[in-house]
Parts: sequence; structure tokens; C-alpha cells
Amino acid sequence: MASVTEAAASGNRLDTLVALRDSIARAIDSEPSGRDVAALSKRLMEVMDEIEALPDGERAPTAFEALRAEANGRAS
Repeated sequence: MASVTEAAASGNRLDTLVALRDSIARAIDSEPSGRDVAALSKRLMEVMDEIEALPDGERAPTAFEALRAEANGRAS
């Protein structure tokens, strides 16, 4: 897992957003104050929205999307 700094230096938007998402999630898990959790949660949702808004060729499917596609493939 790349650090946010490494991902940003790569110039790859998806990698940077994913590293940022993971960094924010770790910060939330470290049990900051309630006010910090609210702000971090809001930013986490914004970053996740940015990832979802990337054109399909620029982002990997989410775990949920991959499982759904796999299930749909079996149903065919």
C-alpha cells in the first residue's frame, strides 16, 4: 500500500485517491475525538465519491461491484 505522498508523486489520480481514502479510514479507526470523526467521515465520503466519479477506465471496480459482476456471471 503506497503512502499518500508516494501516490501523489506518481501522478496517478486513482492511486492518490485510494491512498487518501485509506489514510482517512486509518485516522478514523485510531479513535480521534467526535468532532474529528465527523470531519474525517465527511472527507472520506467525498473521496469515495471522487473515486466513483472517475471514468470506468480510470478506476478499478469496488469490492461490491466485483462480487456483483461475479454473481451475475454465474447466473448467466
